[in-house]
Amino acid sequence: MQFPHILLVAALCGPVAAPVLAGAQTLDITVTNTGSETLLCRAAIAHWFSAELGEAAPGDSLSFSFGVVTETGAVFQLNEKGDQMAVQRIWCGRKGADWPTRAEIPMERRAGIVPAPVVLNCAVTGDKTECTAP
Repeated sequence: MQFPHILLVAALCGPVAAPVLAGAQTLDITVTNTGSETLLCRAAIAHWFSAELGEAAPGDSLSFSFGVVTETGAVFQLNEKGDQMAVQRIWCGRKGADWPTRAEIPMERRAGIVPAPVVLNCAVTGDKTECTAP
């Protein structure tokens, strides 16, 4: 007679998990550093925060993922409390000057569209970073 207890637990826990998971997909991004300087990638989160996504030394790759609500096209990152923080933009640039040398990473943000993975080769060239599809 444990089956009814399992249903009760599932019924109580289901609504809590559903808002985060319902309709959510992922936007997967891989950046390969084809240049000679270390890249730093960041995301602007919820209008006023900047989250570091990682570094890629020359010849290395960096991968990161964000949640996507396909019904709305919203791209998000979960914070430590499980809140969906809106991702406004993603960029990579020279470590130590990532913002002024940045290359914007494209994000598909259209309702009803499951985003394709983004795969880019990026390199710092002079005072900017250039990213192209391999």
